[in-house]
Amino acid sequence: MCERKFHTYFINSDAEIKSKAEIHHYHFERKQKLVTHEFLPDKQPIKIILTSGASCPDTLVDRVLLKLVGYFPEAKSIEEALKGF
Repeated sequence: MCERKFHTYFINSDAEIKSKAEIHHYHFERKQKLVTHEFLPDKQPIKIILTSGASCPDTLVDRVLLKLVGYFPEAKSIEEALKGF
């Protein structure tokens, strides 16, 4: 859904995010695994949309979220970001 407007990366776990500059992901149209460098934009603030299917364990989503947030030490804490929910 989002790929029409945004760069999207389909990953199986947080282990596929190798660093702030490298991600290993699956490309559906090409039906192949790819490595993308500089996948996170340099602009600040950055917005990331994280989605998952119903069969995806919450712990896996949490690990991806925590790994991404860890690359941005100036980011709000998860508790602070979720206060309004």
